[in-house]
Amino acid sequence: MTHIRVRVENLTFDFGTPLFKALSFVIPCGVSLVQGGEGRGKTSLMRLLAGDLHPASGTVQISGAAPHEPSQIYWHDPRSEDWNELSPRAWCAKMRARFSRFDDMEWNALAAHLQLTEHMDKAMYMLSTGSKRKVNWIAALACGADVLLMDEPFAAIDMANIQKLHALLENWHTRKTSAWVLADYQIPENVPLAAVIDLGE
Repeated sequence: MTHIRVRVENLTFDFGTPLFKALSFVIPCGVSLVQGGEGRGKTSLMRLLAGDLHPASGTVQISGAAPHEPSQIYWHDPRSEDWNELSPRAWCAKMRARFSRFDDMEWNALAAHLQLTEHMDKAMYMLSTGSKRKVNWIAALACGADVLLMDEPFAAIDMANIQKLHALLENWHTRKTSAWVLADYQIPENVPLAAVIDLGE
């Protein structure tokens, strides 16, 4: 039986305008996709899953723990400015302190694979949007969390590195030890999906 990592029941949320009403779904281990048109609430749903926002009603369970339990969930909004003064190396140190299963060897290997090694000691504000997205990726891949939330994960990343990330996700699908939840417009190429949450156009 597939292990369920995320269980959402009767989620209702209003963010200026109604976004969700009695939304229910489960996300098993593997790679899942939250899709929908502009303004349909993809980012808000990710923040609800992460515990950054709280629903008007309904419940979110992450691996049986509270949604804000830091060792269970990796989430960082790549548009946030709260890491701008940090370098990727300093971000790695923060993630190492937060996640007990953080893998330094994986971090270093992924940094090299995604051509980030030369940027490790630069402040985030000095990096391109695509490079910051890649830092977000390698932190998620190395952290060992049960649930990994990524919003618009391929935005501003060049096609060669998108293909590398698709291959990493395809490999991850075969392991099925964690749940990746990607919020995006398009389905990742060649990546089998465990679940799709369609918020509509």
